[in-house]
Amino acid sequence: MRRPRVVIAGERSGVGKSTITVGILLELKKRGLDPQPFKAGPDFLDPMHHSALLDRKSRNLDTWMFPQVVPELFYRASEGAGISIIEGVMGMYDGRDGRSEEGSTAHLAKMLKTPVILVLDASSSARSVGAVALGFKEYDPKVDLRAVIFNNIGGKRHLDMLRDSLRDIECLGGIPFDANAKLQSRQLGLEFSEENASQERYENIRNLIESNINIDRLIEIAASAPDMEVATSEKQLTRPVVRIGVAFDEAFNFYYEDNLQYLRDAGAELVFFSLLRDNVPDVDGLYVGGGYPELFADKLSSNKSARLDIKKLSDEGMPIYAEGGGLLYLCRSLITTGGEEYNMTGVFDATACMTEKLQALGYVEVKIIQNNILSRIGDSARGHVFHYSKIINSNENFAYDLENEKGICGSMDALICDKTMASYSYLHFGSNPRLANNFVEACQVYSNQVNRT
Repeated sequence: MRRPRVVIAGERSGVGKSTITVGILLELKKRGLDPQPFKAGPDFLDPMHHSALLDRKSRNLDTWMFPQVVPELFYRASEGAGISIIEGVMGMYDGRDGRSEEGSTAHLAKMLKTPVILVLDASSSARSVGAVALGFKEYDPKVDLRAVIFNNIGGKRHLDMLRDSLRDIECLGGIPFDANAKLQSRQLGLEFSEENASQERYENIRNLIESNINIDRLIEIAASAPDMEVATSEKQLTRPVVRIGVAFDEAFNFYYEDNLQYLRDAGAELVFFSLLRDNVPDVDGLYVGGGYPELFADKLSSNKSARLDIKKLSDEGMPIYAEGGGLLYLCRSLITTGGEEYNMTGVFDATACMTEKLQALGYVEVKIIQNNILSRIGDSARGHVFHYSKIINSNENFAYDLENEKGICGSMDALICDKTMASYSYLHFGSNPRLANNFVEACQVYSNQVNRT
């Protein structure tokens, strides 16, 4: 089946591939191609930018977390799109470690047989970038590196020098430096909020791409990608059997789009609501993802009805699953880096303390050591962690044993209290096909119990 597609990779983090990808997506949208965006790796923030600007939800593709389903997830999400744009992660060959290609943009490009366009930062350099481009091309000849885009060029003469330095790689153009067309950083990845999403800034980015990049040639490269033959599992369309509330607002918005789809496929109707403003809806289970609850701690604490409802529902045995920032919300209180302490739900008798220093970052292999609403003892799953916080005064049970010291207490992660579970680990449900089904089944059991009483 035909699936026009291209990877936008970078020589390293910070070369501008996210900004350039956004501009390419907006230009393709303007041309009516209905682009489907993807993001290599576990990051939540780049896909949020993609999804906010387009008519399609961006998806993560990760060859370490869920390699067995990457082709199928890509194939399903790209259906009906005129073109698919896959934004890379870090440098093109950067992955889980220095020995393996797993988790890298290069590995993903090879797995999906997708041509690559490499973004190179040309500031303070000229002919030397030709050596860099050649090194990237020859490091792994199985990667189909077709072209480069130069970023931060000084002008036409500079771009001509850069073009002349290339060997066997074409140049699609060069982007001059423009501070008004640069996406801003925030901790890990990109800053995103509706207040800061300047339409003028995005239009500046699109104009830079339209004026300086050969988009027609990019489309030709994408169209040259080989046809895909992917064995996809049939999804039986059934009426939802449970309703799961999904906390989604400025404070909680870190969700893998495919995790939500896995829940729908397992029989869940998803009900989105805000923990900043709303009451808890009439549902059979709750999913509280990550985000930045520390930035909205005052408002979260002020929504007392939601806090008390969640504590009550947890005590009554409703299945509640939380990750990252959701873990902080389910603690007794949250202390900001400024020392302010705010009441949270108190589901777990523990305190979440924000820190200036990054506490954990990277992939996690999860071994299940206690039965829970997602998995059973002996199961395994994969995900990632990223947090600037610690959990203190916790004497709870743990469901996960991580392969490293990135959990709540050393390698221990995922607090359990009856049918409530909260972890620092963000699991991707594609890493274990039973995760979503188990959660929906737990919600169904709870629903049946409530309806009988």
